Amino acid sequence: MLVLSAPESIKRGAFAERRATAIANANWFRALAWRALRDGQPRGELRAANARFAARIVLRQAKRDAQVNKLVMEALADDPERRRA
Repeated sequence: MLVLSAPESIKRGAFAERRATAIANANWFRALAWRALRDGQPRGELRAANARFAARIVLRQAKRDAQVNKLVMEALADDPERRRA
């Protein structure tokens, strides 16, 4: 599977980079779905549905990664010495 990456001009951090990459990949899958419906090849509706589903998977995984990253950052920010007091 072809994976698109964000343009090199994005230098706002790892989170912004991952988000831009996920959006680019989702847009690519959506464009693939559009082409599948219009290219006249067999089973275009099925191929388009699969491409749209792949776009949803990409976005869902990006959201999950963001949530996990937030939890990890909060856990690392906690000071264990404060809990003992």
